[in-house]
Amino acid sequence: MQTGKFRKPSFVVLPFILVVLLGSVLPVFAQAPKKVAILPFDVLAAKDFAYLQEGVRVMLASRLAAGAGVTVVDRAAVDQALAGNGKALTPEKIVGLGKKLGADYLVTGNLTAMGGVSLDAKVHTVADGGVQNFFATAAKEGEVINAVDQLAWDVAAKVFGVTPPAGRGSVATSVPAAQAAAQSPYQTVHPDRGFRSQYGGGSSPFLYAGGMAGPGGFTKSRNFNMDLQAMEMADVDGDGQAEVILAARQEVKILRREAGRLTDIGFVKSGPRFKIHGVTTADLNENGRAEIYVSAADHQQPNSFAVEWNGKELAPIVQDARWYLRVVSLPGEGMVLLGQRAGTDNPLRPGIYRLALKEGNLVEGESYAVPTGVNLFDFSVGDIDSDGSSEIVSIDQHDRLRVWNTGGSLQWKSDEHYGGTTRFIGGSPDLGGKTTIENPEDDKRIYIPSRIIIADVNNDSFNEVVINKNLSSASRLFEKMKNYPSGEIHALSWNGIGLTELWRTRKIDGYISDYLFQSASDQLNAELVVGVVLGGMTMDLLAELRSTLLTYQVPMKPVENK
Repeated sequence: MQTGKFRKPSFVVLPFILVVLLGSVLPVFAQAPKKVAILPFDVLAAKDFAYLQEGVRVMLASRLAAGAGVTVVDRAAVDQALAGNGKALTPEKIVGLGKKLGADYLVTGNLTAMGGVSLDAKVHTVADGGVQNFFATAAKEGEVINAVDQLAWDVAAKVFGVTPPAGRGSVATSVPAAQAAAQSPYQTVHPDRGFRSQYGGGSSPFLYAGGMAGPGGFTKSRNFNMDLQAMEMADVDGDGQAEVILAARQEVKILRREAGRLTDIGFVKSGPRFKIHGVTTADLNENGRAEIYVSAADHQQPNSFAVEWNGKELAPIVQDARWYLRVVSLPGEGMVLLGQRAGTDNPLRPGIYRLALKEGNLVEGESYAVPTGVNLFDFSVGDIDSDGSSEIVSIDQHDRLRVWNTGGSLQWKSDEHYGGTTRFIGGSPDLGGKTTIENPEDDKRIYIPSRIIIADVNNDSFNEVVINKNLSSASRLFEKMKNYPSGEIHALSWNGIGLTELWRTRKIDGYISDYLFQSASDQLNAELVVGVVLGGMTMDLLAELRSTLLTYQVPMKPVENK
């Protein structure tokens, strides 16, 4: 019998065996679930919604695990790794935190509860630092579960390629960070303005849409030792560049912008008796230099003035005017100087008039019609509903916005408070900074409201309304005790039946005294310049106050060449 020998495997067979073995092993590695770490959501709410903070985190984790098949990092491990990092998580810290946890993705976000509930989430890719933005909203607290469900399915679809069941999720609400940078987040559809559903929040360095929180981003000027009352920007010296005009209670400063700095070039004072409450500019005499019209008054009557740069300093062109003054942009007319007089027993007499400047005097012209109860400082004019005719947008002494048609009929009134200001006319005598009130009935005040800007803030060919919202419930309960420790700037768009929020800044610490919206020459950006009194306004008129300017860059939709 022939003895058999052990035969070595053929090299042709070995590759086949390896392929079979690897084919059974590789899918195990390929299908290894991604690891996701979910950080606690920041809560931005008018009341205590702390219970939702952890609830949203738990719900989102369970839905991602079930719907996307991911592994969610244990919350205790996340919280332990998060300790010591502080609330300000930079992109570098987020990537480092993800690597420390062994996670492929980190989820951060905000929960905003202002009437309804808004969820704004960011999914950070640890490997490359990429970010994708998602959001969902709930009309009331009871609908938060549905909002979390939508948010989870959106993330599952966009990040992990999972197809949501019919009726779940809305992938269109997600925008990768790179795409958000390339496309302006202000491209909206009129009249409904699909800003919320199309873009979500966080795609701008300082604005967020409809309650969606985003990170802050602004440049800050040096501090000024002044109680900022009003501000303007205009070409005062005729060099083609706009100067910055800052008005304190009894002084107006002119500053030139040079290499990112503000340099004082001139000033003018109002006199000890009269407090400045408004400043506007226009080149009404058409000499290439904008005049500065300063509205000032004591507790009984106005004592306004106007100055102009004469090549060396600010020189008076109007003095001791018994008019409250304001330059207003009127559609079809341009810049027009309007005035209103004081009444015998009221800081303002009914009736607003056009004024002309002639040989150092203000000459009264025709009256300018406004709805009953609307004063000189209360309104702006512009076409906000794109019907070809202008509306009057006003704000009353209770900080409610109103929209009127050209016939004077009220079209809409806001439920929310906007504006909020500490400057007023009237009141009782101011003696060395100390106000004496012998009879409270004599202390009649009319507050000079916040500026109302009507402009196209995103190049969509439709006008929006820009206004501040100084935050303080107590200041709206007590008529003569005004203190605003913080505020926001809101852009509102007409949706067919009323004004609704398009975007707003995140909270600004300090009292917002004034603000400007300036379009850039490249038509791709604009500047929102906000004048802030640091620490808010105090009740003590002798207290030393500091003010500063915050400048935000607002992306604009590119204008198409026709």
